[in-house]
Amino acid sequence: MLLHYSASFQKNSTQKFNIQMLTSGPGKFLAPTSLGAGYAVAKMLSLRAVDAELAIAQDFFYQFLAGVLLGFALRPVANMIYWKRSSSIIVFSTFLIALGPLGQTFRHLLWGTPLNDAFLSQIIPEVIAAIFVGMMVTFLLPSSQQVIGPGFLWRRLKQEINIPGTVKVLGCGFTYMLLFIIFQITFDESYSAPFWSDRLQELLHLPPLSPYSKVLLLWGQGILNTLMLLPFFLLFFREKVELTVVLGSLTFVVADFAPAFANIQRIEPLLLLDQVFVGFCLQFLFVATAVFCFGRNQQKQQANNFSEKSHSNQKTNK
Repeated sequence: MLLHYSASFQKNSTQKFNIQMLTSGPGKFLAPTSLGAGYAVAKMLSLRAVDAELAIAQDFFYQFLAGVLLGFALRPVANMIYWKRSSSIIVFSTFLIALGPLGQTFRHLLWGTPLNDAFLSQIIPEVIAAIFVGMMVTFLLPSSQQVIGPGFLWRRLKQEINIPGTVKVLGCGFTYMLLFIIFQITFDESYSAPFWSDRLQELLHLPPLSPYSKVLLLWGQGILNTLMLLPFFLLFFREKVELTVVLGSLTFVVADFAPAFANIQRIEPLLLLDQVFVGFCLQFLFVATAVFCFGRNQQKQQANNFSEKSHSNQKTNK
């Protein structure tokens, strides 16, 4: 019995030491750097397996920097939420896939780009790299405790998706659609029409999709992005300004900045600046809207928890 307790104590102390080493001091920079290296290696190896010529054209250094950006963007929500390893892998892998490769697929459908073998050879390595990063996050960016499992997270999501919650999700998706159209027709210089209304008609009537299909596609993408952010709103209790900064940075890096940085050699500089600027404005305003709908302030949440505890104590005394 004594040997069992000593072994478990040694295991817990070693685990706490590893967590402290990765979350403080130089370890704060070592973990995102290691995550960047893992992202670059996973993507380059999968590229070589799918298309060797495309892998030769890619620069490992830019892939590494894109992975480092992902690591620093993921660190706040990975460290400060008490994820279990299973729930951490599920949440971060689905988040990275939905906003990364799946979001790029939505954009290709919107602009009428064919989903051919060349497109699949780019998307499949992105999916593999996203899954690999989602698995590495739980080891390189661990939380101090492991409490929140898939079952607990699913119960919280079911409580949140009621009639008011569904209306909020639909409203956030509709806001994403409006913001995307507004920023595209305002800042995209590829449109020849000088007036705002003419640019709107040019965007909506761009083949092959009909205007209604474009609206529904963008609305669906906004709903999907809102659902991917919902677990963080349920578990990451901060002030709304801090939530907007943290989750806006995460969404912007995953959806726009990291893909643009990874393909910086294949994109013209002016087009790259337009893409990054539009993505920055779009993602931060969209996340600010979602925070307004779903964000929970830390002080209010503590007050609600205290009132629930006092109410339960009164029932027990009765």
